[in-house]
Amino acid sequence: MLRIKFSAGRQFSASKSASSPSAKPLCDILQNIVLKLNSIKILKKNILLEVYYFIKNPTDQRIENWTFKKNVKYILVILCFELVINALIFFPLIYFLNKVEPILYEIRIDYNSNTFLQTLLITAFLVPIAEEMIFRYLLRYNKLFSKIIDRNKWNFSFKILVYISIILFGFVHSSNFENSSTFFYCILPILVSTQLIGGIFLTFLRVRFNILTSIVSHVLWNGILTIIPILISIFEKPYERMTEDYKLNIEYLNYNTSKPQKFQIDSTSNRIFKIAIEEYSFNHILDSLCQYERNRDDILINMKMESKKGLTKEEFKKLLLDYDKSELH
Repeated sequence: MLRIKFSAGRQFSASKSASSPSAKPLCDILQNIVLKLNSIKILKKNILLEVYYFIKNPTDQRIENWTFKKNVKYILVILCFELVINALIFFPLIYFLNKVEPILYEIRIDYNSNTFLQTLLITAFLVPIAEEMIFRYLLRYNKLFSKIIDRNKWNFSFKILVYISIILFGFVHSSNFENSSTFFYCILPILVSTQLIGGIFLTFLRVRFNILTSIVSHVLWNGILTIIPILISIFEKPYERMTEDYKLNIEYLNYNTSKPQKFQIDSTSNRIFKIAIEEYSFNHILDSLCQYERNRDDILINMKMESKKGLTKEEFKKLLLDYDKSELH
């Protein structure tokens, strides 16, 4: 007898005999699932091999037997692979490097542009379209090129053009950072490695399919990276500290909203008794209240603090720096 246990403690019994009416449908379902998983695994492996052979020896050839379904499959497989690579390798590596030297994307938040809709519009739509047109649109032989260069010379130059476009696409993203140390320039190839890898996949999709395919893939990737922090923040709890002297609550935010910002302070005789801050830059708060320059990537926060006896600026600064350390760990 074949027994499958369920969590409720019940057992389902199926005879090994092929004549059993209940066993055959179950076996068919399990077999179909296994076949589906195997086909997905084989498809993923084949697509990645195609990308490998393309980048090893780039050729200006479209994919054979093109269909819309095949187009979608290639985009999804490549997106999934990029997510896995970034989650397992790139993000942990960046986390480690950030411990050695803070990696600065934005030293002071621009409140006017730090909204979700504006970020989504620029990052997930306008930027991908512009970058694909600049770095990959010309990577196909066309009628205009035929008047300038013959096909044989184009085929000879194509490999060089592909490599140049990928390298330029990767290193142009060095402008994302505000660092300027020697260490930063030493690790820059690592910092832009996700763009270099992405450039390989996008170039493959552009050449083997068309420019629209690489644009769609680029839009989806940037859109995912824009939305993921919001999904993560849903599970984050506010930072809270409470003693006999004070009560502190700090909430991390991803974007500014349409709500008006708030910056209210109740202080007397150089002691701070109450603070209510909404949608302000952490670096801005430290600089304004404590004259402290925080050389780390800026974050947006809501903050409430109450103290019966009041806190000095130094005591308040220590509270903020304790929060900063907790965020780093």
